[in-house]
Order: sequence, then C-alpha cells, then structure tokens
Amino acid sequence: MLGSHGQGNSSTPCAACKLLRRRCAQECPFSPYFSPHEPQKFACVHKIFGASNVSKMLMEVPESQRADAASSLVYEANARIRDPVYGCMGAISALQQQAQSLQAELNAVRQEIMRYRCHENAMAAVMVAGFPPNNDRSTGSGTLSSQTSASTDYNVTSPNSGAAADVKDRTECTVVVPT
Repeated sequence: MLGSHGQGNSSTPCAACKLLRRRCAQECPFSPYFSPHEPQKFACVHKIFGASNVSKMLMEVPESQRADAASSLVYEANARIRDPVYGCMGAISALQQQAQSLQAELNAVRQEIMRYRCHENAMAAVMVAGFPPNNDRSTGSGTLSSQTSASTDYNVTSPNSGAAADVKDRTECTVVVPT
C-alpha cells in the first residue's frame, strides 16, 4: 500500500493523483501512502473523506505516524462503506457483544464443572463412609443418622476491564447418608 517516502514519480502517478487526474508532483502528500498499484484504497478514502480532508489529516500527524494514519483512514473508509452509520464502531460493538456472550457461556460451563466436581466429591464421601452408591437400597425407615460434608475450593479466573482477576469460589456439598 505504501510507496517510498517523499518520492513522487511523474511517469507513474500515485493512486490519488491518478484518480484526481493530476500530475503527481515531487512533494505530493499522497504519494508515499497510496501506491499506484492499489488505486481502490485511495478511491474508498476519497469517497468517504474527500482528498482535501485526507491531505489535511495526514499533514496534522507527525511524519513518523503518517503511514499508520493512512492505513487507519483506509480501514475506516472500508468500514464506512460496509456500514455507513456506525463504521468501525459497529464492528467494535459487535465484537464486544460476542465477547460478553462468550464470557457468559464460559461462566456457565465453569459452574457446570463445579456441579460435576461437587457430585464427584459427594460420591467419594459416600464411598468413604462405607455406603456403596446404588439406588436399589431401601431406606424404608426414613431416619437419617449421619451427614457427611465435602467441600472443595475452585479457582475461577474472570476478566475484569481487560485484566484477569482470581476469584475464589467455595462450593460445599452435603451428603445425607441413610442408616
């Protein structure tokens, strides 16, 4: 996309001068940033911002950052053509909503894992107490003589404002052992 800095070429005009049908001078502000080999990039930028505004914007940016500014203008122009109302913000908003949805799904999966681990610990507690886990066992008397408690600590990492924070969640399972 970017030509060599400061080299206007009168035999091959830059994409801007070609589109604007003018001679590409040595001091052309567009030449270093809009290659004649990719004229569609300047065409999009020109359609959205106009050549005069693009020139002003590029001149307001320090020379070391102009290439990045030109790339940003091309990106924003393409986004505005796809979504004239929101442009880049529409894409950013959609990605943020997707990230929130995925975070909620991840939290739900972590809760499900904790439930399975709790159940696993409860079954282990029942086995330690000497009661095999079978559902055929008759508990006709309805009296309960002991309760076994199993608790487990889980570390859950949750991103908060771009930084990960460790949240300690304690899940406690109480197992009722029939006698």
